[in-house]
Amino acid sequence: GQAIQGRDRGRIVISTKKSTRRKKVTPKTIEENLHNSLRCLRTDYIDVYSLHGVVPQDYNYLVTDVYATLRKAREQGKIRFVGITEMFNEDMTHLTLRRGLEDDLWDVVMVGFNILNQTAREAVLQKAMQNNVGVQVMFALRKALSQPEHLKDFVAHLIRKGEIDPVDVDLKNPLGFLDASTVSLPDAAYRFCRDEPGVHVVLSGTGNPEHLAANLTSFDRPPLPEADVQRLVHIFRNVVSTTGQSMIEEPRA
Repeated sequence: GQAIQGRDRGRIVISTKKSTRRKKVTPKTIEENLHNSLRCLRTDYIDVYSLHGVVPQDYNYLVTDVYATLRKAREQGKIRFVGITEMFNEDMTHLTLRRGLEDDLWDVVMVGFNILNQTAREAVLQKAMQNNVGVQVMFALRKALSQPEHLKDFVAHLIRKGEIDPVDVDLKNPLGFLDASTVSLPDAAYRFCRDEPGVHVVLSGTGNPEHLAANLTSFDRPPLPEADVQRLVHIFRNVVSTTGQSMIEEPRA
């Protein structure tokens, strides 16, 4: 809130969210949390306000009992666009967002998508483009894509699971073919997601000014060579069991 004071608010897009997983979410709590966000951000409106971490079993309740409160806030000018985000670790086949896009209630979705797990391409992104829905990508950079050693372990694990064909990769350096066009695995990860059709915003973690500058530099680089993109699509075409964060990702009850 302090940072945006004195700046042209029309040139700033603020996106925030209300967590729903294992949280008590009612029309009242939504109103209270939205009011608190407006107060803390010192602004009259939120550009994108999302229900966050919606799992399939909570979707119907949130639409039936809570969505109308968001719609009212939009009519009052407190929200410009209403969004929904998935709990990718628990919903790796994107059931929530597939349902949400069929209902056509949401202006923006936040979806898990990265080099390793590209299931959102067909499950979410194609329909989002048809519906003119804004797309925020999360999970572009996970543990597997942070360091080469992590990636080697993940690839070996996915080969054992039968989700990667070993003939497609160099086990010692699975993404070594990207070295000529990227400066690091994170650089490749961000640029891969940035240029995926249907993607509008790629979330990036920032721990300090230098980290922020490195991320911005990656986003400012040209697209990956098309041959490299197609090779990435081919290698990871059957991966469905990981988000890239853990080699053991079991849905929680």
